Amino acid sequence: MFSIMKKSLFFLALGLLGATGIHAATINHAYDSGKTAAENGDALKATISGASSGDVIKVQAGTYQGNFSMKEGVNVSGGWNEGFTSQTDYATVLDANADGRVLEQPSNFTTWTIWSNFTIQNGNLKAISATPANGLSSGVALGKKGQVKHCLIQNNTFAYNGNCMGGGVGNDAVDAATDVCAEDCIIRNNCGTHGGGVRVRGTVLNCIIENNNTNNSIKTGPGGGVHLQSGRLVGCIVKGNYSGGDTGGVRLFGKCQVINCLIADNTATGKVGGIGIESANSDVIGCTIVNNDQLINDASHNSKCGISCGATSDNGTKLANNIVWGNKHNGVAQNTQIYYISHYAAANRVYNAIAHQNTTNGIKLSMSNDEDDTYLDGDQNEQTGRAPHFADPANGDYRLTWQSPMLGRANSSIAVVTKDLDGNNRNIEGVDLGAYELPYYTLTIAAFDHATLTVGGETKTAGDYPLPKGYTTTATIEPDENYSITSVTCDDAILTPEAGIYTLPALLTDMTLTITVQSTPTSIDDANTAVKAVKVIRNGQLLILRDGKEFNVLGSQL
Repeated sequence: MFSIMKKSLFFLALGLLGATGIHAATINHAYDSGKTAAENGDALKATISGASSGDVIKVQAGTYQGNFSMKEGVNVSGGWNEGFTSQTDYATVLDANADGRVLEQPSNFTTWTIWSNFTIQNGNLKAISATPANGLSSGVALGKKGQVKHCLIQNNTFAYNGNCMGGGVGNDAVDAATDVCAEDCIIRNNCGTHGGGVRVRGTVLNCIIENNNTNNSIKTGPGGGVHLQSGRLVGCIVKGNYSGGDTGGVRLFGKCQVINCLIADNTATGKVGGIGIESANSDVIGCTIVNNDQLINDASHNSKCGISCGATSDNGTKLANNIVWGNKHNGVAQNTQIYYISHYAAANRVYNAIAHQNTTNGIKLSMSNDEDDTYLDGDQNEQTGRAPHFADPANGDYRLTWQSPMLGRANSSIAVVTKDLDGNNRNIEGVDLGAYELPYYTLTIAAFDHATLTVGGETKTAGDYPLPKGYTTTATIEPDENYSITSVTCDDAILTPEAGIYTLPALLTDMTLTITVQSTPTSIDDANTAVKAVKVIRNGQLLILRDGKEFNVLGSQL
């Protein structure tokens, strides 16, 4: 699972140290193998309590049990070895042992405070009537200027007969919409009522949010994976989440943005499998929203299985450069997968991979799952298109392949990030639809003479040709008269013709096609001067042997 996460160099920014200009120190907190997990937890709390703003606490690997509180300006990082010289991912475990919240920020901060490289698990909050512990997550509860980074946040449960905010990560700082509250984290197997994995008013960046749910023992709610309240979700994978109510993947309320994300394989018992926009003026840009399901019995909600824009007013909600595909109602993929109320401005629905426009009970933009159909371009014109050609959708790989008609079809002026979900550069002049940009490699055709080369049905000369990853095709090489082909190679691969046609290997890196052509002897004099040519008499006939082949005195091969 961790292999699909985008890799990033992790460090605590030195610029945060001594921000006040008063104090800066590194404190190494060692794990005591002679103590219980609860005793080690108490010792860690004491270290944090005694630290000052600007300090960095390095915490040795081990399990620390209890309920922990952030201290403003004190950055804490886990996973350190005994000598505090290297880190192991998630090796320092903060465990609430199903009793209360794991980690909380007691108030809004004015100085950035970051906890990083921890496993944060087994938080548990439960209340039938009174709002428990400020209504935020049982895993991590944050305010302004608080952040968790490169953490594994798992198995936290928040059950409450009201709106408990996020099972794994919660944030309710009303002016923190641009603050990154969670970055490069894995948030999985958590439970809440509004956002099984995450409920924030801040930005969630480069996270995997998977297998969370809002189906707790007291009350079910919307947003199986994420509930954004005037927040942003950027570069995230939201997959396999389950909502006990509406919206299996991501629910948006207030001014929100979902940018460059994969929203896949989520399920709602109510309406909206993928993304539910519950208030106006939200943007969904450059996302792949695929294979989500809604289990509601009411067929009037069929078109809401991919994206539902259900707000009663529209102040500029924009859907752009998305792929919405294979989303379902009760397990059956629908032709109509994007729903708009009629007052939504058509000008803000641009360059999505969608097809057909109907006007029954509002405007419903949909996309067929057939291999050959149509989709609307930015001018709302139907254009010939095909299925996205995902790499391996059966196994959850929704990257594009080189055959995809989604390549280069997005509106580059609306693309708001320069990297795709894998960290590949976006092609500024021809951005691909969806969350993934297919990389390009260079096929170099080395200089050759005395032959005509046709690649993919086009005549090619020597030079560099940028082509999409995985591209493969056939090449035909016609030597000039009195010349023959000696060898054809593509890097280390020796290509053998089948019926005169060479099949190029899949382009998975920069490659060079090399063609070697030599002259063919046409007379006894040519044969005498040709390299490796000898004269022999066989059965009374003069023959020329050259490169293991026999020619008569006129130069014709026997």
